[in-house]
Amino acid sequence: MSRGQPGGHRPGDRVELTAVSDDYARLALTAGDAGTVEFTDSLGTVHIRWDSGARIGITAESAGLIRKFGDSSCPSSRSAAQAPTSQ
Repeated sequence: MSRGQPGGHRPGDRVELTAVSDDYARLALTAGDAGTVEFTDSLGTVHIRWDSGARIGITAESAGLIRKFGDSSCPSSRSAAQAPTSQ
């Protein structure tokens, strides 16, 4: 497990999948899926527990497919924070 996480992803960070390559589509991931970073290994793979329950790592080469919630360039993080709750 590395401390200086490539891409700045740290354990506990909430992330969103922004796009899906064929490799990840086969694993039932879709753009917009959200999850929590568990750790980043020594090869730079970001291991994520997706809200769907799956545990799938995003390789260093594909790290551009995820971004942290709260990142100002992430429209989903803004809308999720502002979305009204249903009763």
